[in-house]
Amino acid sequence: MKPLRILCLILLLLSGFARADVPPAVAFFYGEKPPWDVLQAFDLVVVDPDHVPAPESAALTATRLAAYVAVGEVQPQRSYAARMPKAWLIGDNAAWGSRIIDQSAPGWPEFFVSQVIAPLWAAGYRDFFLDTLDSYHKVATTPEARARQEAGLVAVIRALKTRFPQVRLIFNRGFEILPKVHEQVYAVAAESLFEGFDAAANQYRSVPPADREWLLTQLERIRSEYRLPVIAIDYVAPAEREKARQTARKITELGFIPWVANAALDTVGVGAVEAMPRRILAIHEPLADEYALRYHPLVRLAQTPLNYLGYTLETADPDHLPSRPLAGQIAGIVVWLNEPLKTAPRQALIAWL
Repeated sequence: MKPLRILCLILLLLSGFARADVPPAVAFFYGEKPPWDVLQAFDLVVVDPDHVPAPESAALTATRLAAYVAVGEVQPQRSYAARMPKAWLIGDNAAWGSRIIDQSAPGWPEFFVSQVIAPLWAAGYRDFFLDTLDSYHKVATTPEARARQEAGLVAVIRALKTRFPQVRLIFNRGFEILPKVHEQVYAVAAESLFEGFDAAANQYRSVPPADREWLLTQLERIRSEYRLPVIAIDYVAPAEREKARQTARKITELGFIPWVANAALDTVGVGAVEAMPRRILAIHEPLADEYALRYHPLVRLAQTPLNYLGYTLETADPDHLPSRPLAGQIAGIVVWLNEPLKTAPRQALIAWL
């Protein structure tokens, strides 16, 4: 038995070393109802904590959840926004309807740690995606002003790590402050390497070569100098699934962790893996009650073979069609009408499809 135990121990150690070199599969989903059946394919999923108040509620065994947190800006709907002194708000980001925060304001680091992060930590979050780290550029127009904002950001990060030493931080850019805080950072993300979204014009666009080369220089420096994982987040319209796959492949070929999805990040995009959804949306005519649905041919004749193939059925009628984006969340749509639709439901279904 002793040699067998030694062999098992060696195999266990070797498997751990092999896994250490494999970058994590990362997803971003900010929608209200994350599809955990699909997102569980990823190692780490960044979510909006307003929609997922407690990470354990997702009941995921092998997937960590990271909370999205804006550092440089605040949106009025955030619970802590009303408690912030108005003097701290020094500009606007009209494209996203948010206010820019003065990072040099006395008391801001403590407020951020105690009012923004601490409640999420108490709820169970240990990973945080820190966004809008470069928003100060919109209001700080001189080298001196930018230096004050960057010093404030450094103070925020250090205060956060002092209060919660085990926290894992993922930066969205933050290139200017990385030389001072890179040892406190778990990974760095950047948006729009190949494909981006123009919020002001509300349209998707390819990134100009000059912009891409500049960003590549920053990301390669982070990887080579700081030895940090790099995540590239690109934006492609939900209907262009093959383009999303191609973009993810290009990002992977550069040695970065890809995530390609829609601009709102409320669809399941393509990452280091592409999760295969196993749900079928089945649409039927309006029915009187659940009893009628139970004996509908859709359930009696279609559900069993679909279940046998490994799919589950989600049903809806034309009056209750899903309003959420479905890209990456369902494997297909079945329309089974046991009787003709009236004009209004028929038009609603045609428009929705």
